[in-house]
Amino acid sequence: MKPFKLLLLFLLALPVALYADENIIEKDIVYTVVKGDYGETIEGKIGLSWRYIAAANSINPNAALEIGQKLKVKFRRIIPMMLDNGIVINIPDRTLYRFADNKLKDYYFIAAGKPTWQTNLGDFTITIKAKDPTWHVPLSIQKEMEENGQDVLIEVPPGAENPLGRYWLQLSIEGLGLHGTNAPQSIYKFRSHGCMRLRPEVAELLFKEVPVGTKGKIIYEPVKAAKTSDGRILVEVYKDFYKRRINYNDKITARLKELNALNMVDPDKVKEAIEKKDGLVRDVTVGQQPVSTP
Repeated sequence: MKPFKLLLLFLLALPVALYADENIIEKDIVYTVVKGDYGETIEGKIGLSWRYIAAANSINPNAALEIGQKLKVKFRRIIPMMLDNGIVINIPDRTLYRFADNKLKDYYFIAAGKPTWQTNLGDFTITIKAKDPTWHVPLSIQKEMEENGQDVLIEVPPGAENPLGRYWLQLSIEGLGLHGTNAPQSIYKFRSHGCMRLRPEVAELLFKEVPVGTKGKIIYEPVKAAKTSDGRILVEVYKDFYKRRINYNDKITARLKELNALNMVDPDKVKEAIEKKDGLVRDVTVGQQPVSTP
């Protein structure tokens, strides 16, 4: 394995920093630009929009990046739900959360189904794993190829042209899998035909560590809230990418009720989070200075 790949896998596997209540991920990230990097690829590695990363580093988002350039950013995310063991995939934040012994073990970013070809939700079990899979092109995608004037492919053998990458984890939800990709710039976006793409090194890691029989859930939760160990209330709100007619006011009220925090928040800060829907973690506690970080 190449040294850089080993380093990246090591960085991905670093312990997750959490508040004492273990509902919130918080990490200070220092990312070093490598050859071939640009905004879209860095989004998929860090799990934040490139515009936010660029603004945090006071650089022009359209400017060329230099190899070795350091990018510093604080990453925060509210964990949407906890499991004793298994996997939770939340579509709006395009994040896979892996749990062991009732704790978050690690998390990785995915590319989800595009709004016109949505990723199905529900409980799943990993049923099959395959290395160097052949892609048997579904009839629906063959039809799309034909409509777009492309060569219609029946199957794609293992290799650089295979969009499944080198590793495939089949889910019990019909037609769905977790897999690598030959388009890593698509990670942390809505680009697939329903399956969930992973960066190649992440697909390899999960292939090795996640056994057949592992259970999980695919959820659609664009509104998250948490109470920190020191009593602050944080919210994180995303756009309704799949146009499921989310009632944001009802959703956030329900989350705050679960935390017994309805009287602890500033309504104007909550309103701002709902209006912007930018996925930033906001402190909405009464009396706190307005702060928003990813």
